Amino acid sequence: MRSLFGGIDIGSESHHVIILDGNGKVLYDRKVVHSFREFREVIGKFKELEEKEQGEIAFAIEGKNGYGAPFDRMLLESGFKLFNVDNLKLRRFREVFGAEWRNDRRDAKMLAKMLTLKDHMDVEEKAFIAVEKTPAVNEKLRILSRHQQSLIDEQTRIQNRLKKRLLEVCPDILEFGDTKGKKLLQLLKKYPDFRGYKRITLGALLKIDTIGKQTAVPIVEGLRNIQYVEELAGIYKPIILSCCRRLLELKKEIEMLDKELEETGENSPEVMQLRSIMGVGTKLSSRLMGELGDIKRFDRESQVAVYCGVACVDDDSGKSAKTKAVYKANRICKATMIDIAGCTIRYVQESKTYYEKKRAEGKDHNHALRCLARQLIKVIFRMLTEGREYICKEELKKKAA
Repeated sequence: MRSLFGGIDIGSESHHVIILDGNGKVLYDRKVVHSFREFREVIGKFKELEEKEQGEIAFAIEGKNGYGAPFDRMLLESGFKLFNVDNLKLRRFREVFGAEWRNDRRDAKMLAKMLTLKDHMDVEEKAFIAVEKTPAVNEKLRILSRHQQSLIDEQTRIQNRLKKRLLEVCPDILEFGDTKGKKLLQLLKKYPDFRGYKRITLGALLKIDTIGKQTAVPIVEGLRNIQYVEELAGIYKPIILSCCRRLLELKKEIEMLDKELEETGENSPEVMQLRSIMGVGTKLSSRLMGELGDIKRFDRESQVAVYCGVACVDDDSGKSAKTKAVYKANRICKATMIDIAGCTIRYVQESKTYYEKKRAEGKDHNHALRCLARQLIKVIFRMLTEGREYICKEELKKKAA
């Protein structure tokens, strides 16, 4: 069978598709509107082209998921091979082998031309990453965890914004809590105008869910004597109210997704295996497996470490032998592995010993955690590939005896 090479430039409303033969001749060139009807139509055309040319089409796509979905999913389900190309690599290829100008059609053609070189590249270069269908449970975990992460990022931004506003108008209010806690948020939601704090009663304060009888009396006295910038109190009232309402909504949504992740994770054997590591719960396990997908797509644990951004790669030149951090890594995977490392320090003796060793070598807390995360990748990779739960050294000694 002949090899045919396709390039897909992804857009928010339409995608440009170009298919080349081995000699660089354009066999197909079309802009595809982002709709199921057009996707089904062009996939049918791709099948007809394969029959006509007696070949197989493989597609290079700049990024996956995002605006590329569900087109990428439909191509995989239809039996086409799909390869993800890093946008930086495409940019370098375009600059070296073509003019500096660009448009959607040219990007699609560059992707197809890059794909013609795939068999001439070293496997280690990872210029093309095969896109494979993710197991249904892992895909659901990925979608939920990424949405939750976007809510957490939004929550952090609003918390910082609210804190800045409070410091401008009434810094003393932060003595009663911080913008991360429900107590202060509920208080500010009910009383966003500092000008009315002198009239707050004990009974009114007790109606707020997060404030109990023991803390209510000192809070009332403190609020009545609180100092603030009078000319700004009225201006900041709607801003404070808006921030508090949104933060409380986000907390509810994040908690709801926590429960959904736990329920979904219980249906995944891999999540249950990761839970056997003391200190690692369903939430962290679900988030990690959602991002890793099928562990079989990684040939060895070093690839997982690079994907998670907790490995260092060689950066040698001449007599200089150095390493550098991996910057184009899965951000959620990296944060999850650091969280897992932090949790295992408290419950797993081997992790605690390794962490203390790195600290004794002079590494700071974050650096030691990254080193521990790298070691945990080795453990997790073996657990998932061998389909077993975590075994600590003491249990291994007992089994050996």
